[in-house]
Amino acid sequence: MIVCEPDEIIIHGTTSKGKVFRPSDWAERLCGILSSFNKDNRLSYHEWVQPVVMDKIRCVAIMPKLQEINPSMFRFLMDFAADNDLRVLTYRELLIEQGIEPPSSTATAPDTLPEPEAVDTHVQAATTPEPQSEQIATENTEPESVLREIEPHETATAFAALSVLRPKLKDINSFVEQINQVQRPQGYRLLGIFENGNSNPVAVCGFREETNLVSGRHLHIDDLVTLPQYRRHGYGTRLLAEIQRIATENQIEEIHIDSNVGGERTTAHRIYFQHGFEISAYHFVCKVD
Repeated sequence: MIVCEPDEIIIHGTTSKGKVFRPSDWAERLCGILSSFNKDNRLSYHEWVQPVVMDKIRCVAIMPKLQEINPSMFRFLMDFAADNDLRVLTYRELLIEQGIEPPSSTATAPDTLPEPEAVDTHVQAATTPEPQSEQIATENTEPESVLREIEPHETATAFAALSVLRPKLKDINSFVEQINQVQRPQGYRLLGIFENGNSNPVAVCGFREETNLVSGRHLHIDDLVTLPQYRRHGYGTRLLAEIQRIATENQIEEIHIDSNVGGERTTAHRIYFQHGFEISAYHFVCKVD
């Protein structure tokens, strides 16, 4: 039997509408795909990710450390969960959801908890199941967290979150080089929310001060993201409030943000409207051959 760590991340085999995800061996297939991420990593993926069965529901258990050990693998798993509307929550949240007091250690589990069962990981890698349409839902809990600036020597810690928002980010070294060597000298700054003393932020905001003829002096938010399993905690709202505080402190009267128009951005748009943002312009893009 496997007993998960309280902070272990669970991709649960149910959607936000309560439907059981199919096919029945999706968790094993997903873990099988992860073997392709091991070429530059001495640690085998099954030390950090494994398929489990919880109360007859297939799930994938992920050690939080994976986002530091292998950010691209972690991002892939979070993208898979988001694309297929699979619920993402911590083992602690799962216990609370079931009305069970989370254990202080992993030596034993509560008698009433359906313990996860180990399942066979030796399966052939398969294609990702077709995505569903609903949105992810997680429980609204309020763990201890700190909002602070991410300094240049900490830039790498923001990779896991920002690579979820920007799937084109593939290499952490190139990411750090671009942020520190190109964007920071242009005024780019990073804010992060860190939970329970973790070294990696669970929510990140990248912004910069700009001055131009049309808007004068203003703050421009380039990036705003919360890792899927940490959403519904109000972290996006906290980051926006901090940006507004910085603007007020520096006598800056406007904050700008660009946001894609896809349906998956509906929640983000709602948050922006709630914080006083208005749609003021079209954003045109012309790709040059």
